[in-house]
Amino acid sequence: MDPDADDLDGYERANVYEDGTVVRISIRRTSDSAYPSGWRYTFHYGSLTPDEQTLEDGTIRRYDNAHEDTKGHEIHVAPDPEPEIINFPGIEELYLRFWDEIPKPKFGPTNG
Repeated sequence: MDPDADDLDGYERANVYEDGTVVRISIRRTSDSAYPSGWRYTFHYGSLTPDEQTLEDGTIRRYDNAHEDTKGHEIHVAPDPEPEIINFPGIEELYLRFWDEIPKPKFGPTNG
């Protein structure tokens, strides 16, 4: 069973893999006006050692809303340094989309 919004609220975890990649998930509800969606989140898949196939910070693929009030919701995909603005489909759908797009086994609050 996939997690719902209540399961995802407050969820934070990072897994480091033998191939030198990492998945970091951080999700929380917020009433901060900087996050009109009511969520502050990062879904990050990257390399521990940046190279020519990653962004400068090692990102391979990342969804975030760090600047939601000014830029909106973003997806960062290496090697393009410019993020793409996306429509926010809801936290559950975006969480599942992230896992569908990366080559790592899904982990989360309801499935370990």
